[in-house]
Amino acid sequence: MNIESLLNKIKIFKELVIDSGFKRDVVDNKQAISQAQNQNLVFMKGLSENIKKNFVYFENNSLDSELSIVLRENKPFTSLNTLEELEELDSNKEIDGQQYFQKFNSILNQLQNSIQKNESELNNLKTTFDKYVSEDDEYETDEEQAIMSLIFKDLESTGSLKEFSKVLNRWNRTLLIYHTLLKSESPKEISLVEIQNGSIDVIFNIDFDIAIDLTELVKTGLRVYGAYLLYKSKTAKEIIASYMGNKKLIATEIEREKLMLDNIKESIKLKALEQHEANLKSDLPPSKTGATKKADEVAKVITDHVVKGNEVKLLTPPEPEVENEQDISTELRTETATVRERSKKLDEKEKQLLLDKYTIKDEEEKKEE
Repeated sequence: MNIESLLNKIKIFKELVIDSGFKRDVVDNKQAISQAQNQNLVFMKGLSENIKKNFVYFENNSLDSELSIVLRENKPFTSLNTLEELEELDSNKEIDGQQYFQKFNSILNQLQNSIQKNESELNNLKTTFDKYVSEDDEYETDEEQAIMSLIFKDLESTGSLKEFSKVLNRWNRTLLIYHTLLKSESPKEISLVEIQNGSIDVIFNIDFDIAIDLTELVKTGLRVYGAYLLYKSKTAKEIIASYMGNKKLIATEIEREKLMLDNIKESIKLKALEQHEANLKSDLPPSKTGATKKADEVAKVITDHVVKGNEVKLLTPPEPEVENEQDISTELRTETATVRERSKKLDEKEKQLLLDKYTIKDEEEKKEE
């Protein structure tokens, strides 16, 4: 397994479970319900609700799959079925306070022990592998490379070698085009570091500056996509319901939905052109030739990738300039988690609309070659 990828998975655990205070809260919850005055259903169900919300957030951040890849001595705490057990407990309409306490306390004990075992194993791994990673976070030279990964979760892309080969070739071409959009010199051949199984994780080296800009580009697309998903899952339904059947108002809402759908790809394209314009002011500006066409092609591939539920990760981010500020790889993961949560609320028809609009067809690629 690639070391940077492994360390990234450990970092996700630390951020979501330790730094967030979740591990501490589990211990505090145990102590709280050990006191007789707190062994009432209203109080304990409130604690349960908070734990369930955290597990939904872990799911949206793919924590279980990340831990399953890296842990060897212990099972991930996310595999305990904690969420299901709490939902079953909370749905029991006949349980009394003492029975609830006994079951809830048992769940918390299991959870605390499992988190502790996971943390100990991950800390040992981190101590070992930190020695093999460069401490140079400055990335000052033009030769510096960053490590990124493309995570493929949709079966259409990964179901056969033929289709997967097409997708990898598409991304290889897109990354090279994106490089020429932002820099004047010819890009190096993008080197493949590793392909990991599970959901297929393709890890590669790329120019560091390009990696930073690509991360910002994908974040832009995810934010706009997330806004569309929020509109579709909640806002639009509430607004249309308030129109009380007014056809003119409903027609304007349908037009707004169409524009927001179109804006997913368009926002990525405009951001890429904005990055291109900014780099024209550098000492070695990129060529202006075909910039719009290049930006459009890059936007098309990124949009195809994200609407299928796939991901992009920056495994070697620079240190944030402001202390205690999130690094850009964490920001990217947060945007991805938001999209994953909101996309669950789309029905099959709405999901198919996105795929029909943005999935790249073979005939489209042949035209561009």
